[in-house]
Amino acid sequence: MEELHSRGESLAESFFAKRDKELIENLRKELSSEEDRTSLKAASGIEDEAVLQGLVDQGITPESLTAVSLIPLVTVAWADREMAASEKEAILKAASEAGVGTDSAAYGLVESWLQTRPEDGLLDAWKNYVASIKSKLDPAATTQLKHSVMTRSKEVAAAAGGYLGLKKISAAEQSVIDELEAAFG
Repeated sequence: MEELHSRGESLAESFFAKRDKELIENLRKELSSEEDRTSLKAASGIEDEAVLQGLVDQGITPESLTAVSLIPLVTVAWADREMAASEKEAILKAASEAGVGTDSAAYGLVESWLQTRPEDGLLDAWKNYVASIKSKLDPAATTQLKHSVMTRSKEVAAAAGGYLGLKKISAAEQSVIDELEAAFG
């Protein structure tokens, strides 16, 4: 009987130790997420907690914030569920032009997006980001940002499209381009 009681206590201790470990890990994740949102808020100027959390959920950090500008290009390239070598090349060129160094966290994030199609929530996170920053930009800056995003997105779409030198954009890519344009209102 004593042995049975001892085993029962041991099982209970094991259960509660495991449960405590899970609770502590969840608390660490919450604190880490809060720290990530605070850092991202400082780096981006975004105040909206839902937008910040959406960016954090997609793996965006202050160090990789530059990569956010490349989300439209990545989304267009993956619109047809394939990433052509010419699309990768166009995105990496855009990353380089944006000052994303090959040894940076942003470059690593972009590389992962080029290797594996990102989750669908990435475009939504970007649209929320745009909605948030639009209110902070003057109309001329918003127009310039829109022009830059649209031009680069169309270049990526055209990079893989075409036949006999014609730069044709697929219907799936055009649909994403239309979404990007609509995000600017």
